[in-house]
Amino acid sequence: MNWPVPCIYLGKILAPMKNPFKKEDHTGLFVGISVGVAAGIALGWLFLTDKGAEYRRQITRKVKEGVSDTAADFIDKKTFVPKKAAKVATDAVIKD
Repeated sequence: MNWPVPCIYLGKILAPMKNPFKKEDHTGLFVGISVGVAAGIALGWLFLTDKGAEYRRQITRKVKEGVSDTAADFIDKKTFVPKKAAKVATDAVIKD
């Protein structure tokens, strides 16, 4: 057999050796670290500043409204309950 690189015997299979001088691509590592740092900074700002606390309350309010609207739409489509009554019920369940 004529292999282009030296081989390591692994049982019955000959596998080519990894070139130790070849540079590896670390782009994924750098992207992952960058995303982690950005997420850490954002969470730190949200939880450690007064403006972040205000923004968290706004986000929470919008999410609750969205969940309430989605639940009311679902109830309206799947049952005979009108959307206005379902909205009142979902707002009572999802309190501020």
